[in-house]
Order: sequence, then structure tokens, then C-alpha cells
Amino acid sequence: MSRIPWGILIMFAALGAAFALAGLSWWLLFLAGLSLWLAVVECWAVRRTGLTISGQFVAWAKRHPWAAGAVAALLGAAVGYLIYHLATGY
Repeated sequence: MSRIPWGILIMFAALGAAFALAGLSWWLLFLAGLSLWLAVVECWAVRRTGLTISGQFVAWAKRHPWAAGAVAALLGAAVGYLIYHLATGY
């Protein structure tokens, strides 16, 4: 990987800082594990395919724009539900 994904790193750092400041140690541990797993998968993907997992999605999306839109909408809905779940407990 030739470029450092500063946006992703800043996002994880901001979330980690927020969890730490709020005293949410289990969330901080979860985020650390998720970050480590993502780093392993990214390195593995780049070595095997030459593309990050995001790069692979973009390449696939160019070939299948309607399916990519559906997957992006599904991801948006999942994140929306996660926010609802965290706010309400349901």
C-alpha cells in the first residue's frame, strides 16, 4: 500500500479517544480488536490482490453499479440501525 489511509486512521483514533474519555473500556477493547483485524485483512488483501478491500469494492462497483448501490444502501441501513440500537437499546 503506497498511501496511508489518514481518514480511516483518524476515524479510529477519534472513536478510541471518545470511548476512553467516556470510560467505555469494553468498547475500546472491541475497537482495538476490530482495528487489528482490519489491518491484518488489509495487508493480506494487498499482498494477494494488489488492492485494499475498499479498492476491490470500487473495482467491483464499476462492473456492477446497481448491485454496489444496493450493498451501499444496505450498509447505510445497518449503520443507521446500529446508531438507533445504541441510542435506545433495541
